[in-house]
Amino acid sequence: MSTGKKTKRVGIITLGCDKNTVDNEYLAGLLEDIGYEVIPLEGFNAEESFDVVLLNTCGFILDAKKQSIDVISEIAESKRKRKNPSKFFVFGCLAQRYPQELWKEFPEIDGLVGVGQLETLLRYIQEEELPRNQKFCCLRKPSVSVGRYIRRKIITPSAYSFLKIADGCSHACSFCSIPQIKGAYHSVPMDILLQEAEYLIGQGIKELNLIAQDITRYGRDLKKGYGLPELIQELAKLKGDFWIRCLYVLPSGVTKKLLQVMKTEPKVVHYLDIPIQHVDKKVLRLMNRPGWNKDVIKAIQEIRDFIPDMVFRTTIILGFPGESFRAFQQLIKGIEQIRFERLGSFIFSPEENTPAMELPGKVGKLVAERRYHILMETQAEISYEFNKNRVGKEYKVLIDDYDKEKNLWIGRSYAEAPDVDGVIWISSPRTLQIGGFYQVKIEEAEIYDLYGKVV
Repeated sequence: MSTGKKTKRVGIITLGCDKNTVDNEYLAGLLEDIGYEVIPLEGFNAEESFDVVLLNTCGFILDAKKQSIDVISEIAESKRKRKNPSKFFVFGCLAQRYPQELWKEFPEIDGLVGVGQLETLLRYIQEEELPRNQKFCCLRKPSVSVGRYIRRKIITPSAYSFLKIADGCSHACSFCSIPQIKGAYHSVPMDILLQEAEYLIGQGIKELNLIAQDITRYGRDLKKGYGLPELIQELAKLKGDFWIRCLYVLPSGVTKKLLQVMKTEPKVVHYLDIPIQHVDKKVLRLMNRPGWNKDVIKAIQEIRDFIPDMVFRTTIILGFPGESFRAFQQLIKGIEQIRFERLGSFIFSPEENTPAMELPGKVGKLVAERRYHILMETQAEISYEFNKNRVGKEYKVLIDDYDKEKNLWIGRSYAEAPDVDGVIWISSPRTLQIGGFYQVKIEEAEIYDLYGKVV
């Protein structure tokens, strides 16, 4: 029997990293469990009516902050002019970093919370009569610890998902504001992660991407005698045909035990995302990177010797203060020697209240941009060589999507992480299943993408 009560529509927008995606899926699950209809949004559309819009913001670098401000402005204007949405809540990293500024600048915001406060946000959404001045909560000492299992609503329909095994950061990289925004590193207890992973697999997820600011640090703060290798072993015991992928790995945290688990567990793909940030030791020291004095080239080679088909992705910061022409040459030489299969790069963005902002030896914008183009041209040759050598070979491929215009399926092998790497465009005489695994023979290579057919 109907109660006659209208189900409230909640639009939820994710900006920033994969960790924000996970947080929004937690929030969507909590809202759905108490009767709200949750609609994931790519962006805000003023023509679509909502009772509530939730915006999870990013505040890490300048471009991300600008994007968050632009979306806040767009929604605030629609609320002011059209009264759509009825209620507007802002949360996440930008809210944590600039709470007072956002609260004063945008009176259209009905509630604001910082990081790690989903339960508080949920209460604000439910308690409609609570005045605006009582819907502001941003802790000076943020904490992103997880104390209980929350059923996630998958808001990005695909064959893969992200398993956030920890949040926060206890490193002290000189360029990074994440420890200020999110606080210390907090691991999610293993029993919660296993329950969450089992649920995701039950929902049809075929790839679990392990994420944190540094997944190799997992478990140390819990002091329960387990770490990342033990977590992977327990995840691999779960029933089902699925992959486990390791993202955000610090070179200093890759142990023999971890590599042994990766080598022996069939569900773990031979792929490591290792953001080295640079090769030159002086630059790494100025960045205050963990293990800055270690030989990165030697470390990568040792991993390749142990697991020959390991695929590496890395991230490089260009134009960091103190990056001389000689340091840049050292970087290019190192990249040519290591030959990362995947590489992303960005130009240094000085973040307020970080040590790097005060460092001497600033690199000009034009110089940094030129170095960026040189690096990416160098990497394009390396990536193309890697892809070209795969032509004629067969791989197990996970189907993510179908492109109607091209009449091709979109998939990835173990060598392609979702969102950041290229894809494999697949032709097939029969209909394939999204979320299914198929053997695919590679027929053509581009710099980042591949083309193949189902065999």
